[in-house]
Amino acid sequence: MLKKITQKELINKLPEVQLIDIREPYEYEEGHIENSINIPMGDFLEKLDKLDKSRQIIIYCNTGRRSKPVVYMTYKLHNITLYNLEGGYKNFLKTSAK
Repeated sequence: MLKKITQKELINKLPEVQLIDIREPYEYEEGHIENSINIPMGDFLEKLDKLDKSRQIIIYCNTGRRSKPVVYMTYKLHNITLYNLEGGYKNFLKTSAK
């Protein structure tokens, strides 16, 4: 089962959650959610030790398409529950600007 979180829910939970941006470094440098950690999608499963399993972990990409399979595979392969940010970074910007 794919767990997800809306932008509004995320805003209400900041800064208690761990945010992981799985976009490429150049995308992260162009803009990201404050206090997020950049772990590119291709490196993610090799860097699970960077996850703070004592907190709710939220994964995001630009639109949510890349982060969905990461959330699913991490749970299936390692039994770690992650949350996908609905609509990704682009949707977060729209919501937080309101």
